[in-house]
Order: sequence, then structure tokens, then C-alpha cells
Amino acid sequence: MDETNSVIATTSSISTTRRQRKRRSKVTRACDACKLKKKACTGNVPCAPCLRFNTACTYNSSYSRGAALPPPSSHQNHSPYVPTTPLDSPVHQTPLSILRPSDSPSPQVSQEPNPVTDVVGQYCGPASTHSFLGRAVQKFSNTSRHSITTQPDVDASTSPSIFSHGDRRVPAVDQSLFHWPDIMIARDLVRRYFEFASPTYRILHQATVDSWVDAFYSQESPSCPLPAATQSALLMVFATAVMFRVDSNGRLRDADEEGWRHSEIYFTMAEQRLSYEAGAPTLRSVQSRFLMVLYFLCSSRANRAWFTFGTMVQLMMCLGLHRKQSVSEWATPDHIVLECQKRIFWCAYTLDKYLSLILGRPRLLQDEDVDQELPTAVNDDDLKAMESRPQPTKDCVMNAPILHSLLSRILARAAKEQYALHSMGDAQQIEAIRSLSEDITEWKNRLPPILSGAIQPSSLIPIFRRQLTVLQLALFHATMFVTRPLLLRNYAKDLPECEGLYQHYLTACVMAARNTVQLILSFVKDDQLFPSFWYSQYIAFNALSAIYIYFIQVKRGRIPACSSWSSLDLDKGTLYELAETTQQHLAQATVRNAPSWRYSAILEGLRCEVNRVLDSESDDHQPSSSRAQSTRNNETMAEEMLSPHIPGPEYGAQKMDIALPEFNFPDTRAESLFESFALDNDPSLNFWPQLDCLPFIPI
Repeated sequence: MDETNSVIATTSSISTTRRQRKRRSKVTRACDACKLKKKACTGNVPCAPCLRFNTACTYNSSYSRGAALPPPSSHQNHSPYVPTTPLDSPVHQTPLSILRPSDSPSPQVSQEPNPVTDVVGQYCGPASTHSFLGRAVQKFSNTSRHSITTQPDVDASTSPSIFSHGDRRVPAVDQSLFHWPDIMIARDLVRRYFEFASPTYRILHQATVDSWVDAFYSQESPSCPLPAATQSALLMVFATAVMFRVDSNGRLRDADEEGWRHSEIYFTMAEQRLSYEAGAPTLRSVQSRFLMVLYFLCSSRANRAWFTFGTMVQLMMCLGLHRKQSVSEWATPDHIVLECQKRIFWCAYTLDKYLSLILGRPRLLQDEDVDQELPTAVNDDDLKAMESRPQPTKDCVMNAPILHSLLSRILARAAKEQYALHSMGDAQQIEAIRSLSEDITEWKNRLPPILSGAIQPSSLIPIFRRQLTVLQLALFHATMFVTRPLLLRNYAKDLPECEGLYQHYLTACVMAARNTVQLILSFVKDDQLFPSFWYSQYIAFNALSAIYIYFIQVKRGRIPACSSWSSLDLDKGTLYELAETTQQHLAQATVRNAPSWRYSAILEGLRCEVNRVLDSESDDHQPSSSRAQSTRNNETMAEEMLSPHIPGPEYGAQKMDIALPEFNFPDTRAESLFESFALDNDPSLNFWPQLDCLPFIPI
């Protein structure tokens, strides 16, 4: 009897303890981070969410519910959220990102994450949508393979500058290895730059650059006659050109490791030359820094590109290049200089719009401050210094930069109207999409035949072929950018009269994404998807995310499917296969370019979520053994996606053993971004700008 009473008492004690643990203590004051994110806070210092995400836990915001008592320490709060390990233990002193493999828990210990409730009433365990992005990133970061480069990595103990924090870290180069190339190589690099490496950002005049080379290598001038900024611009031309190499068949290919090392050496010396610049800023000061911005983007250093671009814009404003009558116009009638001033401004204007979208930061050049004329559509050979005003010529290489600038104006308007801080109503949103789409159609109708796709690309010279593909990508991106709000929710649900417009522009969005992945795969087929093509990678990321989110939204019943799949010339299964194949090649192209490599991590999370949604639909119709096999198949497919591929003869691919870079992914922001999907709410339009800049958020 006593034994029975003891068991009953023990059971009662355990039940009481469990009830006490389940009962949540009332928290009257949340920390600043939880209050900002509107998340559940444990009310101590540090609170559980701040501990988990390793963020500062402060209570500095105003408190109006009585006396603001200091929050208790986490040691005094026995909430189940707080880990039992003391904060001064080695576990909390060692960040997770620098743990060695030997520091990881024993393989016998289960690594399955515990279900937690970050959003009140919402399950956020290992099977939830809330954490699908983190699972993909964990799989990427745990992958261990041989490196594709033989260069030693940068010392992890050195902290990067605040201007390059979050960028790809490049091994230091030995400046003693620098030497100016032979004159024949220098001329070949200049020709390669103008014929291939600068399709729409054409800020230089080719004959002028050739004169720099002649002056520098002249036997009559043993000392360098070129100013520091001019030397820097010339070195940046070399640095950009050697990113590509010519193979035995005369075709341009991605540079090998030696080529990339020489490119970095040229850039380092160009930067050194700029440090010697003194006196008033000149046009060359702006041109050399613009070339550096493009170089940073090509080498996956977007944050440093942003800060350098800001300096360049200030110099450009100082010279008055944004106004029709610039400061230097009064000093010289040189038409080459005047045209180069227009070129550098409008190329900067175009790049400003894309940098703003990629990084999620405000535009630096505003239309109300600009009245500069567009450049004249004239080839460099027809542009003379002291002759009369140049006249436009047909089939000119300057047509593409001008058209790219005009399209960027539409992008700027779309970003200002559709993604403003103050949201517009449903009817206004549909009207804005219609108006912007008409502007894009009008822009498309202005394309000359050589840039419209009417002429077979293979019959074009290399520069026109490159310009054609850049403008095609720009067109597809603009179409997706304007119409992708329709992927977030069904605007026609409350506006039946707009059902036709909604279906038309929803189909246009999916078609633009389809056309993008097909164009990217054509690059793969021709072995032309270069790692330095940051623009192609960004637009491919936009297209793939649009396709995956379309599938997710349709399967959840949030938006209707495209009314006529026959208009897309392919079925849904083929579209999904195209997206998967493109994602594989994008992972290969960005493997050395962290943080743009994060494109693959985010896309892998979206792809796995598509599979999860598809599997959840068929769970009720499958026996348990089939569901288990389906889960294993999805896991196998995910592991295969983590192995980058190299292009085969067509769209096929074979595996390649490659080491993917490791990084800390901004889990808290990703979690907040995809919270609307977990809560089955309609995401706000702010979802898209946040998704665009997520790969480049400094960590």
C-alpha cells in the first residue's frame, strides 16, 4: 500500500511539474529586438530568441506600463527557453560559425531540432515552412569537397573593412609580381575589352584608350606621360579583359586561376595609382572608379562596389555631369569629351537602378535632379574631337547602352510606384502594372532589328551578340519586376472586373521567367555562363524564385494557375525541370563567388518547399511506405542539387567534385521574410525587395 501511494505521489509530482513548465509566465516587457520583430520574448537578459540568434539583448525602448523594472537575468529565469549551459562556458564563447568538425556533437546524439514556437500558435519545427530555408543552408554549409582553387584562403583572424564587410574575401596578391604587359598583349586586351567585356556600360572611347597605350609604350617617353587616374583606368581595362581568355578555337572562355590572379594584380595596382591622384577631380577620376565598381560586382564584392559607386557619384556631381551644361563643357569644345561625359553619366544612372534593386538600398540618382542629354548613337570611329556635333548612325554599338538606360527609367518608376513605403490599393496596383507593362512594350517596339532578335544571333559580330543577350535579359527582368506582385495574391478575387487583366499579366510574368531560364541554358550550351556575369546571375535568381513561388502559391490555392498553359509552349513539369537544371548551373557559376553563391542556398530552400507542398497534397492518397520512399527521394534529390554540375553537350550535366564556400546565413531575416508563408497570410509587396537583397545582406 505504501509503495502504491509512493508511485501515485511521484506521478502527481511529475504531472504538477509538467503543468508548471507548460504554463507560460506573463512577460510585461519585451526586449528591443523582440519588440521590433513582434515576437514572443522571455523577458530576461539575454532572452531566449536573442540567445538563439546571437544578437544583442537590450531594453532601451520607452516603457509606459508603470515603473520600468530591470529585467531579470537569464540565470534567474528557469523558463524552458533558456539553455542550461552557463553563459560563461566555452559553448557560448565559441561562435557556431568557427566550430571545427571535431567540436561538433557526438554522432550518437540526435541532431533533430526541437519544435519551437517563435510565432504564437504556429508550429516551427523541422517540417514547417518557417525553417525550410535554414535546412537548405545547413546542408550546403556541411558539404565538404576539394577546393577548385589552389590559392590559400584569407586569414580568418583578419577582420574586413566596414566597406567590404559581407563581401567575398580575396587572397592578397604580391605586388612585386606586377609588370606592365607587352604592347601587343596590351592592345589585344583593349580590343577584347571593347569587343566583349563592355556590352552596355560603354563609358570609354576606344581610339582614346588606344592613344593611352601608344603614349605609355612610346620609346620617346621613358617616364610615364599619363596622369595617375588615366593609368588607373587603363589598368582596369586590363583587369576586366583578363577575366576572359581565348581558347585554341578562338572562342572566349572563363579565365583560369592564373588569369583571375593577374586580374586582381591589375586591379590592385590601379587602386594604388588612384591613391596618388591629387588636385581637382577629372573625367578620368570618374571613369576609373566606375570600372572598379563593375570589377567589384564581377568578383562578388557588392558592398565595396556600393561604397565606391557612392564616391564616384559625388565626383560626378562635383563635375556637373548630371546637368545638360556641365562644368567642363565651358572649358573645351572637344566632342569626344562631351560624349564621354554623357556616356559615363547614363551608364552610372543605369547601374544605380540595378544596384538599388540588388542591395535593397535607395537610389543615389534621382530623375528630378537630372537634365543631362542621352549620348549620341555614334560609333567611336565616327566620333571626332573637333568636328561638328556628331550625327546618329545606323546599327551603332551605342544603341544598346542608350536603350538600357531608357529601360532602367521604367524600372525606377516601377520601384517607386509599386514598392513604395505607402502601399497602394488593389485597383491602383493593377493599373500600375498595366501602365508599366505598356511602357515596356513601347520600349521593346523601339528596338532596332539587330537588337530585337529578328536576326539570328549566330550571324552577329560578338559585340552585337553580347548586347542582344544583355537587352533580352533586361527585358525579361523588367517584365518580371513589374508583374511579380501578382504572384503573391489574387488581386482579381475582390475585383472580378480585373480577372482578364490579372490572368494576362500573371501569364506574362511566368513566360518572362520561362524565357529567362531558357536563355540561361543557351549560355550553358555555348559554354558562355561565366562566373563574372553578375547581371545574368541576378536575373536568373529572379526568374527561378518567381517560378518556385508560382508553384507554391498555386498549390496552396492562393493564386489561380495560368489560364492557358498552351500559351507558354510547355507544360508545368517541363517548366519545373528547366528551373531545376538552371539552378544547378547557377550553383556552378557562382561557386567561387560568395556571397552571390547564396543564390543557390535560397533557391534550394524554395525548391525543397515546392517538393514539400507537392508531397503534402499526395499524402492522403499514398500508403506510409510510399510516403517514406518519396521523402527519401526528395532528400536524395536535395543532396544531388547541392553538388554543382558542369554543362554537358546539351542541357544535361555531369557531377563535379567542388568545395562550396561556408558562410553564416542571416537566419533571422530569412525567417522573418518567409513568416507570411508559414502563417498562410498574403505576403506584402515588401517581400520581393527583401528577397532580392537577401544574398547580399552583410553578416
